[in-house]
Amino acid sequence: MTGGGRRRVLYYAHQHGSGHVRHAANLAGTGAFSVTVVTAHPAAGDMLPAGTRLVPLPTDLVDGHVQPARSPLHHTPAGPVIRARFAALFAAAQEAEPDVCVVDVSVEAALFLRLAGYPVIHRRMHGDRTDPAHELVYAEADRLIAHYGVTLEDPAWQAVHGARTTHLGVPDVTGRLGAAATTGAARPRVGVITGTGGGGVSTAALARAAAAVPHATWDVYGPVAGVEATAARPAADGEAGAGEPADVARAAGLPGNVRLHGWAPDVPVRAAEADVVVVSAGHNASVDAARSGRPVVLAPEPRPFAEQLFFARAAERAAGVPWCAWEDPDADWSGAVERALADPSAADRLAAALLVDPAEYRRRWEDAVEAALA
Repeated sequence: MTGGGRRRVLYYAHQHGSGHVRHAANLAGTGAFSVTVVTAHPAAGDMLPAGTRLVPLPTDLVDGHVQPARSPLHHTPAGPVIRARFAALFAAAQEAEPDVCVVDVSVEAALFLRLAGYPVIHRRMHGDRTDPAHELVYAEADRLIAHYGVTLEDPAWQAVHGARTTHLGVPDVTGRLGAAATTGAARPRVGVITGTGGGGVSTAALARAAAAVPHATWDVYGPVAGVEATAARPAADGEAGAGEPADVARAAGLPGNVRLHGWAPDVPVRAAEADVVVVSAGHNASVDAARSGRPVVLAPEPRPFAEQLFFARAAERAAGVPWCAWEDPDADWSGAVERALADPSAADRLAAALLVDPAEYRRRWEDAVEAALA
């Protein structure tokens, strides 16, 4: 504990995608703890609150590594970069002298810190995580956390681990809770937000979805596999790769009601401009969609442990949010969009299951840390 009475927290944030660092930023933003973030994410400094201590880690990627089928763990390559990585992690812990370490997420990092003598809080995520590595880290962790409400939890998992889990949610920083989702146009604009943690939605899957709802305009933000799309603007003189969103879509062989905008730094704004939001079922994308105040269709993308598929099923069960998997050739996109537009309150229920008042979010974090130390 610091001289000011705040607990010290070392937060390990995985480098894949932006979500893990964003959760670290949410924790630091509570002001309840003295937080040190350790991560290999190259842009972590841009996502964390000013003044947050950041310790960069070497990558955990080793060319040619294939995890042995006999191994009960997920990722245990050998080599100098891995030795440097764990040396840096241990040095960061020794310098920070944390009361507790939060691991978001890595079985190997969690076990390393636990074996080094630090209390560990490990993040719970959706998906089929009944493999030996997950069962081991759940058993060894001093506390488990989830960045969503308990209504989105898998009942079977909750029955086993619920007593040791704090369902934190995500702080409602926009005032979304208590507001009602709205929609409008007879010829709706569908705002598609694809995930940043994978290679992008395929053009074939996007074409199937757009063709199923031909009366709607489909504005796509984020990666589309094999397509280089930029912001929604004409190319500047001498600028390579930029183009009008409709032209980029035509060049990719997509239907005439599709516009490809590429990467968008203002995803929440773009989502709020749509009449219905189709979003990958990753956690942070779902939070952005719920905050938009627009009807939502979840579109799970392939991920390890079927994480997004499990989340989409949970959101339908808990909130009535429709979903279609991009890779499913028989997905009922027309029905899903119609359901979302007919019942915008499903997006309100999703928001209530994901978001929490910032003061309550801070209190839940404080409870989780104290429970880990009890």
